[in-house]
Amino acid sequence: MAKNLDPANFQKIKVANAIAIGGMIGAGKSTLTRALGNKLNADVIFELNENDELQNILLKRLYEGDETSAIAFQVYFFCTRFENYRQGILNHKLSVFDRTIFEDRLFAHQNMTADPIMFGFYDAMWHDKTKELIYSIGVPKLYIILDLKWDEFKERIFKRGRNSEIENFSVNEPYFRSLHNVYVDYLVKTCQIYGINYLVLDSSLPTEKQVDIILDKIKSEKLFDGV
Repeated sequence: MAKNLDPANFQKIKVANAIAIGGMIGAGKSTLTRALGNKLNADVIFELNENDELQNILLKRLYEGDETSAIAFQVYFFCTRFENYRQGILNHKLSVFDRTIFEDRLFAHQNMTADPIMFGFYDAMWHDKTKELIYSIGVPKLYIILDLKWDEFKERIFKRGRNSEIENFSVNEPYFRSLHNVYVDYLVKTCQIYGINYLVLDSSLPTEKQVDIILDKIKSEKLFDGV
């Protein structure tokens, strides 16, 4: 992390009434987000909108190796995710989020480093909005990090059947491997830097078991009122 985002330089990190669920592509974030949201009677905010035509076009072109679309994809996803997070927190109800902007920078680093000028532009924007999140909006009170094994990742990608992922898998396998190798460690380090309470969960566990483990942590640490 850059020095200007060192928590030591902050006035105070704000904590929001929110749970974030992060992890590698195919880790089961959306499924767990839905299940946990239902259990807690919380608002749920998903990463992907299957009806977002621009999002689907950019994702397809990203996996096809279009570097220009990769830049547009990262900026579009980042801006959309930031606004969704901000609106969710402003509702003042417990919210469960499928990923946060903390994870966007990891994807951008993987997708945009071939163009250092554009990555520099993106990085400056990311740091600016992350400061706003930390100061004014609030970091999640709990971050669930799903740990997905490589073989299980491949199995899930082909099982869920998104054409953009399957048709270009062999071309994108080095990218997926690079992302997989650092994902959990990156999120753990991020949570430690910003003082975010986190829990690493095995993604192979049944969703019901994952929810039970999360609820045990919430109750034992009294993280949310009424839970």
